Formats: sequence, structure tokens, C-alpha cells
Amino acid sequence: MRILLGIFIFLTSTVSLFSQGTKLDYYGYIRKADSLYWAKDYKNSAINYSLGFETKGWKAIPDDRYKSACSWAMANVPDSAFYQIDRLILNANFKEYDRVVQDYNLKSLHSDKRWKEFLERIEQNILPEGCFRTGSKPQSYHMFISHGAGQEGRDVFTIKSKDKEIDGFGTLMQNSLPPEFLGKKIRMTGYMKSENVENWAGFWLRIDLPDKEAPKSFDNMHERPIKGTTEWKKYEIVLYVPPKSTNIAFGGLLNGIGQIWLDKISFEVVDKSVPTTAGEYK
Repeated sequence: MRILLGIFIFLTSTVSLFSQGTKLDYYGYIRKADSLYWAKDYKNSAINYSLGFETKGWKAIPDDRYKSACSWAMANVPDSAFYQIDRLILNANFKEYDRVVQDYNLKSLHSDKRWKEFLERIEQNILPEGCFRTGSKPQSYHMFISHGAGQEGRDVFTIKSKDKEIDGFGTLMQNSLPPEFLGKKIRMTGYMKSENVENWAGFWLRIDLPDKEAPKSFDNMHERPIKGTTEWKKYEIVLYVPPKSTNIAFGGLLNGIGQIWLDKISFEVVDKSVPTTAGEYK
């Protein structure tokens, strides 16, 4: 009995060692997956990508995970393809919207009801440099670039509520300080469209000073709010920029639930005779 037990342990140990010796490392599996893809063996290609990910505790180089999604899609296994895309969006801040839309490997996913949702989630990762999300409840909103939703089919910013009830606001904002604006009155012009805004929305403009205790020149259109559902309309804010200003902050905000789109935001210096929209700076 002891002899048989010893043989069993020896054999199992040998098999284990042999199996470990034949396993590939991460890059070995990825190379094999790439080769199988080009051989049009999409399912085994996808499986080898997964085996590679397993060697790293299911972590992966983003481009390898993307290729895995393509292989699963070409193998007509949409659940696994969407799973890989989901991991890219959540963990790699994936932003390559045009690549996904134009990739023929993923065409089989276009008719799936999840496709539009995933595109929107990719869009939510895309913001131009210098633009950021903030507000009292930024986590309650989707804030991103909406492709083709603007006037003349332009790409525009949008803010869309995620929660059914929101006691607060979300805003997309930027900072700037062109020296030619110092000591002048400026006009901020922008176009906004709204849908089912239950509380209010608007553009906003704030002029910061070195003395944090000093009053700021600020207008967020609270006295002339945008509500409900409206088509594209032009809005203006006029403020004075003191010579010692340290920053000009601006953006669009949504308070409560609904959705807004922002387009064609511009600035210009105006004559001193043009009245400010939030009272003179003091």
C-alpha cells in the first residue's frame, strides 16, 4: 500500500511538473493568440488571450484586451467581447471611440442592444485637455463629448443626470487667463440645448482674485435659468475682469436631473458701456 501511494505521489508530481513546464508565459500566450487570429481561428485566439491574462491575475495590457474583444466578437461570443470592452472602460480609461466604431472586427456587436450603451460609456472617458468635471455632485452625472449632437452635426459637450433624484449639480469647466482680458469687460457667448431639466441649468463665468476674501465677479444664470426642454439658443454673460485677476473659470452646469448640450462657447472684449449681467464688480 505504501509502495502504491509512493508511485501515485510520484506520478502526480511528475504530471504537475510537466504541466508547469509546458505552460507559456503572458507574452507566449499573446503571441499564440495573435497567430491564431491571423489564421482566422478566432475562438482559440480568444481563449489564448484569456490564458495569458490568467498568468497575470487576469490583468492585461490594454491593447491585448482590445484584441481579445475583437477575437471574441469574430467568434460570435458577444458576452465575452463586451466583458473585455467593459474592463477596458473601467480599468484603462479607454477613450478610442473612433477605433471601436470603425473596427470591422466588432461589427457583429453593432446590432446588440448593449452597443449604444458601451459607446456612451467610452464617450464619458473623453474630455479635452484642461477640461474637467466638478460640482457639488459630479458623481451623479455623465459628462462627456457627444459625437454629432451639436449644431451642424458638431461634436459638443453634454451633461446628463445618472440618478433619479439629485440634490446638487454637476459642471464641466475650464480655466483660462488671457492677458488681453485684464482690466476689460468680456462677453462669454454660448449655445445650449436642454431636455427634461426639472430644476435649472445655465452657463457660468467666474473671475478669481488673489485675495480669497475679496468678492468675486460671478454669474451662473441663476436669475435667468434654463428649464424643461429647449432647442438650441444663444446665451451671454458679461463681466468685468479686474487688472489683478488670477483666473477666469467658466463652464456649463446642470442642477438636478435632465440633460444639456453646450456648443460654440466663445469670448470677446466689449466696450465699457455694455452692462454686466451680474452687476458691476466691486
